[in-house]
Amino acid sequence: MLAFFRALTTTWVARIFFFALALAFVGWGVSGKISLGGPDPSSVATVGGVRVSSATFEQQYRGALQRIAQQYPDPAQLPAGLRREVANETLTRLVAQQALDNQAKRMGLAAPDAAVQDSITATPEFEGTNGKFDHDHYLAVLRENNLTPAMLQNLTRQDITKNQILQAVVAGGAPSTTMTKLIYTYLNETRRADMVQIPFAGRTPPADPGDTALQRYYTNNIARYTAPEYRRIRAVILSPGTIGRTLPLTDADLHTWYDTHKPDFTSPELRSMQVITLGTEDAATRLASQWKAGASWDAMQAAAKAANATATTLDQTTREGIPAPELGSAAFAAPLDTVVGPVKEPLGFQLVRVTAVTPAKNPSFADERDSARTHLGEERAADLIDARAQKLQDLFAGGNRIDEVPADIGAAGVQGTLDAKGNTPDGTTAPLPATGDARAKIIADAFAAKKGDMTQFTEGPNHVWYALQVDDITPAAPRPFATVRAGVLSDWQTDQVRHSAETEAARLLSTVRSGQTLTAAAWGTGRQVTRSPPIPRTHPPAEIPAQLAQVLFTLKPGEPTMIETPTGFVVATLADITHPDPAADKTGMDEVRQALARALRDMLIQSYANTVLHDATVVPNEKLVDQLTAGPAE
Repeated sequence: MLAFFRALTTTWVARIFFFALALAFVGWGVSGKISLGGPDPSSVATVGGVRVSSATFEQQYRGALQRIAQQYPDPAQLPAGLRREVANETLTRLVAQQALDNQAKRMGLAAPDAAVQDSITATPEFEGTNGKFDHDHYLAVLRENNLTPAMLQNLTRQDITKNQILQAVVAGGAPSTTMTKLIYTYLNETRRADMVQIPFAGRTPPADPGDTALQRYYTNNIARYTAPEYRRIRAVILSPGTIGRTLPLTDADLHTWYDTHKPDFTSPELRSMQVITLGTEDAATRLASQWKAGASWDAMQAAAKAANATATTLDQTTREGIPAPELGSAAFAAPLDTVVGPVKEPLGFQLVRVTAVTPAKNPSFADERDSARTHLGEERAADLIDARAQKLQDLFAGGNRIDEVPADIGAAGVQGTLDAKGNTPDGTTAPLPATGDARAKIIADAFAAKKGDMTQFTEGPNHVWYALQVDDITPAAPRPFATVRAGVLSDWQTDQVRHSAETEAARLLSTVRSGQTLTAAAWGTGRQVTRSPPIPRTHPPAEIPAQLAQVLFTLKPGEPTMIETPTGFVVATLADITHPDPAADKTGMDEVRQALARALRDMLIQSYANTVLHDATVVPNEKLVDQLTAGPAE
């Protein structure tokens, strides 16, 4: 999740909060001193006596949640654990910001009005068609991001003030040349391997060995053929979802809700691409010809390095997320898997190949009517659930059974058989009207309850209330051999094929370890020795098993290894090692130096933030945070 927040630094809003990104490592509830005075009921936290307002928290939390929800086809499917994680990170960031604000005030730091104005008018996203600050466009961009001019001015003022501190903290955060060379050499070392593939495919499975052998295999692997414990339960579940389904909602209601929340259901077109940036048009034209002729991306990366160019990938980016407008226009007009360029832009000349396209989403009301019905119902149910839960609790206290719940309460009654994973005996998902943490809690309680006892009506995660009763328990038991014999035979044959391949690979490995070369050891076996392309430490070629690439960087030249892959075994020896020359790759060295400098700066900021928070008195209001973060992404 931290990677998600780092990705936001490409947007102008996130630049305001750039100083706080490293603080996501800081646990404010651990390093800060917790006051015993209790939380302020109107704020999500207080830091040194200064309130962190619920409005600020909710605005930033909702914004972060909306951006994440774009990755899900239905925002309602956003996992509850992820929602909690976003809430924690938002609160952590706001607490850290307030702690730094307090520190800046103690130090007497301030941002002049002129500096605030200059920073805002210099923001490129506020420029009009003439390349200058455009006030109308500025207001439009603020509206799109749920900000007012006063809010932006305040955020900018805080940013400038805090950066005065942080710039002093990170002033000495520069890596040495020796460190940069060592890291560059380590990251860019490549290795090649001689390999023999011993696949599972092509081996004839052995014949049916008969019941005696299969029953022995069945007994030795009885866990594979054991049915889990099943429980037949009855349950009544009350939640915003169950109540919401019963509420009368008109099409006008749904249209109004949809129009308000339409941005939650739309997303721009996203593209993934490979990009090469060169300094001259001649070099760009030469590499474009090579790429268009069919050269692989690995080959183009090597060619780019030889030409002192930069090769990089951009994953699932918007058109606006591409730094150069010229490249953005070309990339979003390019057909899939087609090399385009050279494209001239301020940094030089660029070549681009689009590798994936995720179409824009702009669904109609009809497309999202059911989703709008669910969300609006849950929103209105949030005001009703406490009273409904109390009424249901009173009924149970008065002796009502689970199957005696009035229909007008909005609870859902269910009954059926399931295992501890929530699956029915036929392997389908049990249709409990609860999701995420609430569903898991109900199932866990069902498997902790005794037969015949009704559990207490309880509030679970996400405002889901429930009571359940276990009617019957079917203990875990092995399935009879006769009913699973076909599966036992298939498993036995698969294991025999694997064992045959493993025996062949182990014999070849033993021969190499006894002193023969891999080529000599493979002679006469019918297996071919192939040499891999250069394998980098960080991004091995797709045709090289990841397990082999990892092991290769622990071997000496000539040393053999054997690994298992999903399709077979590989016996390999390290053929050679290529050490890069830092002096020949200025661009690569600069990238490593910049990355190290960022890491050092982050460490310095983290250390400073820990010190500031350690001295701060932090009072979190977890109950209010829970209330503000309940429900679907909005």
